[in-house]
Amino acid sequence: MSTYRNDNQRKKVKNEESTNRKFPRFMGKRLTLAFFVIMAAMAALMVVVIVRATTKYGDYSRQVLEQQGYDNVTIPYKRGNITDKFGNVLATNEKVYNLILDPYIILSNENITEPTVNALVSCYGYDKEEIMAILHNNSDSNYYRYAKSLSIEEKERFTTIEDAVNNDYTVRDQIKGVWFEDEYRRIYPYDTMACDLIGFTSSDATDGYYGLEKYYNDALTGNDGRIYGVINSDTNYDVTVKNPDDGYTVVTTIDVNLQNIIEKHMAEFNRKIGSKNSAVLIMDPNNGEVLAMASYPVFNLNAPYDLTPFFTDTEIELMTPETKTEFLSGLWSNFVVSHPYEPGSTAKPLTVASGLEENKISPENKYECDGYQLIGGWRIRCHIREGHGELSLTDAIVNSCNDALMQISAQIGSNIFSSYQHRFGLGQLTGIDLPAEEGGLLYAADDMKEIDLATNSFGQNFTATVLQMTAAYSSIINGGTYYEPHVVKKIVDTNGNIVDEIKPVVIRKTVSGTTSEFLVDAMIKTVDNNAAAIRGYSIGGKTGTAQKLPRDDMTYIVSLATFWPAKNPQYMMFVVIDEPNVEDQSLGGYPSLISHDIIQDIIAYADIKPDREGEIATTPFPTDIEYDAEGVIIED
Repeated sequence: MSTYRNDNQRKKVKNEESTNRKFPRFMGKRLTLAFFVIMAAMAALMVVVIVRATTKYGDYSRQVLEQQGYDNVTIPYKRGNITDKFGNVLATNEKVYNLILDPYIILSNENITEPTVNALVSCYGYDKEEIMAILHNNSDSNYYRYAKSLSIEEKERFTTIEDAVNNDYTVRDQIKGVWFEDEYRRIYPYDTMACDLIGFTSSDATDGYYGLEKYYNDALTGNDGRIYGVINSDTNYDVTVKNPDDGYTVVTTIDVNLQNIIEKHMAEFNRKIGSKNSAVLIMDPNNGEVLAMASYPVFNLNAPYDLTPFFTDTEIELMTPETKTEFLSGLWSNFVVSHPYEPGSTAKPLTVASGLEENKISPENKYECDGYQLIGGWRIRCHIREGHGELSLTDAIVNSCNDALMQISAQIGSNIFSSYQHRFGLGQLTGIDLPAEEGGLLYAADDMKEIDLATNSFGQNFTATVLQMTAAYSSIINGGTYYEPHVVKKIVDTNGNIVDEIKPVVIRKTVSGTTSEFLVDAMIKTVDNNAAAIRGYSIGGKTGTAQKLPRDDMTYIVSLATFWPAKNPQYMMFVVIDEPNVEDQSLGGYPSLISHDIIQDIIAYADIKPDREGEIATTPFPTDIEYDAEGVIIED
């Protein structure tokens, strides 16, 4: 039974194996045929792919790269910020977008052309015929910059339409061939604040024009990055990214709060009275740092070419390009550093300083003022025609006596006088870190006649800038150290590391401590009888009234130098008004009134305590009374 069963099983297996061997022979022919057909098809497909990849590589590259975004694209750097000393941003950047068209892609299919162009027209209101003409005229191009500086909102308006169309699978329409290139636009958060000081840039923020933007352009400018895209032999998209190097941040010595104070009062004066030009400069006399600097009129740094604040539309239409350029050049220039003027009586303390230093005069000297001096056949008058009578050296400064100063300059002589003009930095560049600084005009000692010496002694017939006068004054009130003025404190990279630090630079010694002390005391007494005085505080200073050329026009520049707290000065300020809009420009004491208001605000801001016991910090004089050319009260 067992043997039988095993034999039968072996026969059954053998019969099944025989049957199985016959089945592959039947199907083999079909499988073989199918295999060769498939292999032939695959070979044909490979040939097609290879041929197309070879002959149409550029087409497929464009399509792949267009889908990826970019093939060789610039990543713009960010221009460095400009900040005040506390980090408040005065100039920065805003990302904007350039609208780029790829005519090759847009024209590649009618289901792309029509919806893409229609989307541009409906989104931005562009002219359809213009776009079509551009596309056809640049049909082989992959890059055409159609619009610049679109905002993020404007960009997203288009991408929203694009996404809606491209994600609608019920239609064949597609929006392709439009993309947005990153760019940065320079913006100024405070609009007009410190406009002359900061300057502005070209539209693409690559070049600085005027002010700090120009002087520190190399530090503020970075290097673009780039995205490199390559389709390799395996049809893989390889991307190499070189990140941009952003520009450095320029940290200034400016205090935005002080800047706001001086500009507020300048604007208020020019609303009420007005002038051809006006300027205010505040320096730290102990290190040469510029704390605030402004001139008027101002312009909007975000729209520097805008003439509408100054002229009517009709006036602008009638202006020639040359007239516009001339006006804008004057508007953009910095009065403080670029416009030498005759400083008038503010030069008198410098004249006295040179005489004291060379022992040509002493504090005990007396001078008789009869109202004029006869020099070289000319009668040169004091501003008090009847004369001051007998004056001490201090009185000569307090009363701003031209007669006494002419006598003092005669004692000094032209050689010493001229040498001290240079020692005080008058008529020459200070080296400040701002562009377009001007020097001025001085007489050489050998060319200085008697009358030239006399008029120079009280600030006429030579020119200097507001900056030069402020730096000179800083030296005579700080004990005699002349610091090089500077506007920038440090330069830092994007990680906050200090790249460069601008430290105080001592240029020379101008006067001794004894001379400095005498002049400070004399100038405190000067302001005590001036509209700039504030009860409870020691404030020193000197007024100036200079008649401009031509003298017959009776036009004036009036000014006031002040410093406080006078015994330990932390602030040195010059206020200059060029041709106030009044009938008699030499009267009014306007620099004194402006200075008073500025000082009062700074005292409150800096929390400066009164340094005169028993007195309160209130304005000493009503503001509706008359002042003479030196800011002194005109008594009935």
